Amino acid sequence: MDRQIIISPQLCEDEVVCFIADRYHINPYALLQLFLMQNGIIKDTDNVECELQLEDNEIEILRGLTGFDNSN
Repeated sequence: MDRQIIISPQLCEDEVVCFIADRYHINPYALLQLFLMQNGIIKDTDNVECELQLEDNEIEILRGLTGFDNSN
């Protein structure tokens, strides 16, 4: 059974999330979807800019903010 992932509005408003999203010219929600997809937490979706690749340091920052770590 797939678990539901809820992205909180507070996380979308986080200064760091907004900064990283601005670097890629996407909104914070799309950034978090991209992060979750690239980490195998959610499946590929049509809503995410698949050609974008987050940098390793950005992924580590987002792991710390979200608590999602699928690297094990």
